[in-house]
Amino acid sequence: MPDAGSPGVALVTGGASGIGRGAALELARHFRSVVVADLAIAAAEGVAEEIRSAGGTALAVAVDVGDESEVTAMVDRAVAAFGQIDVLVHSAGVLGRRRPILEMTDQEWRSLLDVNLSGTFYVSRAVGRHMAGRGSGTVILLASDRGVYGAREKAHYAASKGAVIAYMKSFALELGQYGVTCNAINPGTTQTPGLEADTSPEHREARAASDPLGRISTPDDIAKVVLFLAAGGGSFITGQLFSTRMRVA
Repeated sequence: MPDAGSPGVALVTGGASGIGRGAALELARHFRSVVVADLAIAAAEGVAEEIRSAGGTALAVAVDVGDESEVTAMVDRAVAAFGQIDVLVHSAGVLGRRRPILEMTDQEWRSLLDVNLSGTFYVSRAVGRHMAGRGSGTVILLASDRGVYGAREKAHYAASKGAVIAYMKSFALELGQYGVTCNAINPGTTQTPGLEADTSPEHREARAASDPLGRISTPDDIAKVVLFLAAGGGSFITGQLFSTRMRVA
């Protein structure tokens, strides 16, 4: 359980599962309070209860990050509950259906970018306004190596994450004057429910075999990188992309 001198309040979107859940649980061991935000509110409440059962303080909030009004309500609830937001970890996102570019529909393209790119904008803008007003804050965005190297049959996903990387750098340039930093993490292939739904066991085994460390990442691995940025590293580093793995062919 964090002591009275622990850092303040962390808000984690996509906190109900996968990397977001790992980040929320890790931050709860070091931060005074954690807001677990997710579209799946029952699962988010489950994570919040895990934190409370371990002696921490947590609030679960339902949010569709692609809906600007819900994002505003999320930030308002977090500030009303805890008075401030010191760290934002924006992990919410979708993988989208595999589809060749020539067969991809307008709706498939737009719906994914609404969540992954517009959602990043809505969430970071709302939290950024709060942080700028306070004169400090750390923003951590989850990107993807697909945003650097591209992805077959996932052009919408790759494009959204490539845009998140560029957006992160722009955000860092603009909000640095207010004492707000912004960085992004490329977690590489990570064992999450989304990965299991999107790939076959054989594909995951092949990725692990070709990885320099001989395995794919876990949410706990990525949570350690999040903690580094959230609990100090992010106060003097900004506009940077942290990739946890070399490129896997």
